[in-house]
Amino acid sequence: MSGGVMGGLIPPPVLLGFGVLMILTGVAGLRSCVLRERLLARLERLRAGTAPAALPETERRSLLSRIGAGLARTPLIGSADRERMRKSLIAAGYSQPGHLYSLLGIKLLCIGAGMALVPAAAGDLLPSLIGAPGAAAQVVAGALLGWRLPDLALGRMRDRRLEEVRNGLPDALDLLVICGEAGLGLEAAVDRVAREVATAYPALSAELSATAAEMRVLSDRGGALNNLAARLDMEGVRGMATTLIQAMRYGTPLAQALRVLAGEMRAQRLARFEEKAARLPVLLTLPMVVFILPCVFIVVGGPAMLDVSRSFDSAGSSQQAHSSQTRSNPPHSQTKGGQP
Repeated sequence: MSGGVMGGLIPPPVLLGFGVLMILTGVAGLRSCVLRERLLARLERLRAGTAPAALPETERRSLLSRIGAGLARTPLIGSADRERMRKSLIAAGYSQPGHLYSLLGIKLLCIGAGMALVPAAAGDLLPSLIGAPGAAAQVVAGALLGWRLPDLALGRMRDRRLEEVRNGLPDALDLLVICGEAGLGLEAAVDRVAREVATAYPALSAELSATAAEMRVLSDRGGALNNLAARLDMEGVRGMATTLIQAMRYGTPLAQALRVLAGEMRAQRLARFEEKAARLPVLLTLPMVVFILPCVFIVVGGPAMLDVSRSFDSAGSSQQAHSSQTRSNPPHSQTKGGQP
């Protein structure tokens, strides 16, 4: 980037190394956060009998979380943005308070990585066209890309987890009906279903286990179901929570209502699968045109084109031989009497 401001101040290898260092720092910080939370959870389980005093929140935070906490106190992050990121983290399975600060720390590191990697990758593309503003535009584009990239990754993780919960909810409702007809209470039935679906649908199992724990602690069991619906924010979960709350409040038969709800969810799941299957021909059109049809044309029309090429070559060679023979053997001139 000899033509740009960043290239004139910092060599491209240094920018590339700085960007890679930022990415490695973010990965190492995220891994340390996860390991630290696992270690603290194990220590709390081991010390559960002695009821130790909880560690201060500042001691629980890792370096990445502290960086994110400092960023959260600035005016750059509003309350609406924090609430949106918190809901996305909860839906993705990260419900601890420190996860929000870890996400902000990762976003800050990704900004530094983007500001270094994008100008190093773009080179003199924009500076050669518009000069110094082009270099500044590359830096700004890298910063925006680094800021948005963690949100895109988090959205992908959230959608995947919600899809798993959506697919496993009909089976969980059937198991809940069976547990209810067997005489189990609602808390015990939810806890039993959470253990049964842990292998096939771990995300759904974690949410049901949290709901069962809240039912044991809260005075109102409907509040635990409302919390479940707020965490996942899905139509099926809201319908299940509403059905269970009405059954507890009005004494309506629970089994039949859950059977109907499970049937509706299973029909919706089948409709989603059919919709995805109907989209396949449209999605396969472009790969077929770009990759498959040229190969078919080569296999089908290749021999014919070779035959045509050989025919033209043979015709050209014969004409060339005839012309050369005509030049080498000129016709004899006739006599005055017309005899050769």
